[in-house]
Amino acid sequence: MDREGAETCLRRLAEAELRRARAPGTLAADGTGRLQLVAYALIAAGAIEVGTADEIQAGLEFALATRPPGETGVTPQRSARLARIWPRRDRTGVPAAPRPASWRVVPVGQVFRIRDGEFRGDLGLLAYLQTGYGARLTMAGWMHGPAPDPDTSRPRLLLAYVSFSAVDDQATGYTLGFGTRLTGPGAVSGVLNLDPQHEIRWLDLGTAPGEPATRIRLDQRVPSPDITVTGTAASPGELLADVIAARMLALASAYPQESPEQLAAAEPGLLPHATGWLGDVVTALLAAAALPPSSPVPGQLAGLCGRLGISGHGITTPPAADLPERWTSMLSRYHRRSPRPLPAPGSWAAIVAELPVLDGVRLAVLGLHHSERGTVLYLHAGGVTMEDDWAYYRAVSPLPNLWIRDSAGRWHATDHYAPRPLGDDGEVTLSLAIVPPLEAATAWIDVVTIGQSAQVRARLPVRWTWNP
Repeated sequence: MDREGAETCLRRLAEAELRRARAPGTLAADGTGRLQLVAYALIAAGAIEVGTADEIQAGLEFALATRPPGETGVTPQRSARLARIWPRRDRTGVPAAPRPASWRVVPVGQVFRIRDGEFRGDLGLLAYLQTGYGARLTMAGWMHGPAPDPDTSRPRLLLAYVSFSAVDDQATGYTLGFGTRLTGPGAVSGVLNLDPQHEIRWLDLGTAPGEPATRIRLDQRVPSPDITVTGTAASPGELLADVIAARMLALASAYPQESPEQLAAAEPGLLPHATGWLGDVVTALLAAAALPPSSPVPGQLAGLCGRLGISGHGITTPPAADLPERWTSMLSRYHRRSPRPLPAPGSWAAIVAELPVLDGVRLAVLGLHHSERGTVLYLHAGGVTMEDDWAYYRAVSPLPNLWIRDSAGRWHATDHYAPRPLGDDGEVTLSLAIVPPLEAATAWIDVVTIGQSAQVRARLPVRWTWNP
């Protein structure tokens, strides 16, 4: 990695942005967007430190804020805000020294009933994971909220925290709960956290006063998943380009293919602008040696933009016709949409697997959940760090790229959905959206994680459960 080249590239870009902003007739209110995007890319690739990128960004912000009178650009409100941002900082969420305790990943697949005031429902416990830093149960199901208002016949909104007690096999008590917002029947999901000081074999959950507890077995035999590890050599820039492609393809699934201009003008979760500045990102990755000069990735990204009807991306490499299989699969879905039945909202599947450590990152699959918003995969990661202010937000870094291949041979991208807070233990539970959502007929999925050193494929059977 050429860190000096990365910093030089970023400083030159800042100077170019300042010259552009000071050009006669320029009315740009904020000339730092391009610089910020490239900085995030270099941080994600590990080519530059967060503090260094912040200092360069702050210099440009200050120069724009203190332009001579008559040069329009930064508003007084933005100038005032500059005094409160851009402190030099290091990476956040640095993992603490790992504890020697191993992980316990257990499929649960049990349903318990909730009867709490105006709430009632059936929740399925998908999986249980215990690490040296605590334990969690992933859950999903269907809840019924309050009855309609008798005066207006309109649904009543209820915001509440549902809690219940639990006792383990060594008579240790816990209080578990989750927040929910309902105006009527709806799918719910989440993570229940507890902090046992010993290995738990079972839990008795008491969900309503006067009703018998539900025993949750946590000592079930875990079936060995079919796991394949293939040695690969991928550069940080190539991995980042794969993430960019996944976000663009995920975004494409939300827009009609007949109207490519909507996609071209949209703002994906990873890139502030799908049609602009991507060429600057590629140039910076090459300058930092995060992308090898012979890499096919720039041409592949240009080819993907062309297939999606996106122009003005700024990549000078000729578009490649030969794209990775997973990209092509999602493009085929985008261009030839044929609706297929989806699982019922509130469906879940208790699939679990602990994956081999990849580039120092430890991963465990903790179940699937399908709701009106789509399919979500629960994933727990250890040995990671978090950047708390990325527009390039991938929740954790470095998290291996993760794709899904279903039993029909179709590929699906994963997108961040609801990351849980990362403490100083270097562990985080993520809810990753699977795009497009899985279909009701899916018999199994391959969870494919791609890192710099290897690719891991875990084949997991899918059996959907629904409790209305």
